[in-house]
Amino acid sequence: MSRDTHRQRKLSICFVSDFFLPHVGGVELHIAHLAGKLAERGHKVCVFTHSYNDDDNNTDSNTNETYSGVRYLKSGVKVYYVPRVTIKGTNCCFPTIFGVLKIFRIACVRENVNVVHAHQGGTLSHECVLHAKTLQIPCVVFTDHSLFGMNDDVASIHSNKVLRMTLGEADRAVCVTNAAKENTCLRGGMNVVPVRRKKTKKRKGRDDEEKEEVVYELRGFDPRKIEVIPNAVDGEAFYPPSRATEKRSEGKSSSRSSGSESSNNSSNSGSAKRSGKKEVTIVVCSRLTYRKGIHLLAKLIPLTLKRNKNVRFIIAGSGPMEPHLREVCEKTHKKECKGKVEFLGDAKHENVPNILRRGDIFLNCSLTEAFCTAIVEAASCGLVVVATGVGGVPEVLPGVTMVTSPAASEKKSTMETGTGGRRKLKAGKPKEITSSFLAPPTVSGLFEQLEKAIALVANGEIGDREREALGDQILQKYSWSAVAKTTENLYLDVLLEKEKRKKKRKKTVEDERDDDDFANRVIEKCTSQGVVFGPLLCCIAALTKLYLKALEFADPAENIRERSNFFTTTNNHPIIADSSKRQRKNGNDAMRGDDVDIGRFLVSKRKRRRDRRRRE
Repeated sequence: MSRDTHRQRKLSICFVSDFFLPHVGGVELHIAHLAGKLAERGHKVCVFTHSYNDDDNNTDSNTNETYSGVRYLKSGVKVYYVPRVTIKGTNCCFPTIFGVLKIFRIACVRENVNVVHAHQGGTLSHECVLHAKTLQIPCVVFTDHSLFGMNDDVASIHSNKVLRMTLGEADRAVCVTNAAKENTCLRGGMNVVPVRRKKTKKRKGRDDEEKEEVVYELRGFDPRKIEVIPNAVDGEAFYPPSRATEKRSEGKSSSRSSGSESSNNSSNSGSAKRSGKKEVTIVVCSRLTYRKGIHLLAKLIPLTLKRNKNVRFIIAGSGPMEPHLREVCEKTHKKECKGKVEFLGDAKHENVPNILRRGDIFLNCSLTEAFCTAIVEAASCGLVVVATGVGGVPEVLPGVTMVTSPAASEKKSTMETGTGGRRKLKAGKPKEITSSFLAPPTVSGLFEQLEKAIALVANGEIGDREREALGDQILQKYSWSAVAKTTENLYLDVLLEKEKRKKKRKKTVEDERDDDDFANRVIEKCTSQGVVFGPLLCCIAALTKLYLKALEFADPAENIRERSNFFTTTNNHPIIADSSKRQRKNGNDAMRGDDVDIGRFLVSKRKRRRDRRRRE
């Protein structure tokens, strides 16, 4: 197969994660957008995750509807919501190691999966990476979205051990920034150690001089197998206010609520003049947790409002530190904060763009971030960003933005008279503005940078043209189409490399080759994963292989494919057709339908769970 023909190959991709819709977060939206763009490029994409709202431990506040079984997103992506027991307070499944193998094998066989892409270090992701290698999926990729501690506590030690296992099984790894790549390499056990000394002879003049050279060896996951692919932003939802005004004037649909519309008209993105100064609106949109630096924000808000009378805050989000923040603003510093701080609570993701467009400055006080999609979304809406320079944040924002002069027909240009008596336009020079301010994670550092941003906006240096230039710069840099193309090339490179490796091998019996691959995996685990963890992983791999053989004997793959072809040859399936009409009528984001091949497995679990609830 030529390289050009290989680039046109269509893949069947399975995304695996504990985190997916209807729960809304950075990882969930990343998977949804990337899956949709890969489906647009002609690939077959499905998502494998756990069910929602069918148990007390995995309830989601965004919806009361039960997500269990098989659904289809509007982009055509099939989602397997598998009933699993989750750990209370988290979205992670309870670890069972072998419990998900049966249903995961059925999904991979019927979808003819040749790429498994696991996201984030959840239980389901780690288990499915292990099972994908046992199922001999050609391409296995793992994406790490967050920064974690090295060996600070017991939880970090165990999670890093599991990460080493996953990286050992994966063909490639993906990180969102270079800081995240460094964190993943160190947690994955990357280390350069001296293995032996090598004597070399070097001729110096007439005598030979012997010199010892130390030979080093790289152990752990090879950093050359880690690709840096950033997150992106949805340009159809996040854009500057001036572009939103143009869309409304053209008669296009707008999702603005009446409250945000009136607030936007009154403040006009901080351009209304009051008391001789422009009002500056600062937006905070994040989960109100300690990791997001809410304790810093609680001290920063009264200090900023005491110094600046023309500043107001909009806080969107909820979390365990929301009562503390409300108490500071409504009781402790009531005099400074009265009428200047607006709490919106837990905002839906579709309302976030309108909330951002109401502001002039976006404030982020996080203590650790691998990428921070929130600041990219805010910058795409034309907001000046003030953030803590932690993790991968310094790599994300451009820092400065070049604002070009408008077209001659649209700008007020000064006229000059030339030497020949002709009048000519004097074009404005492009100017450079500071679009982001980074600070250390301290109150004094954030206050200093926030004062600079407030002065920049209050002096009128950030207008509609500057905000539009900033938004265009971010949207060009962080595009989902570019991310999907880079990810697709990563898959194809792995598959091409494996095909070349297979051609170099000697032709042997298929069973013998499979046994050799499995033996090499076991030997590698035993030698590279430590004295205790290595043999434990060998036992897990052996038991997984035996369980898979038993599943293949009880339900061969040919039978699964036959059932799949029988039930999917017609488009007039009654359950899917009726449910799709019902979902379109209600305007929901997903089409509900029971997958016939997996239906018995999932429906029986749901029935048993409902019966148990009724008895209780």
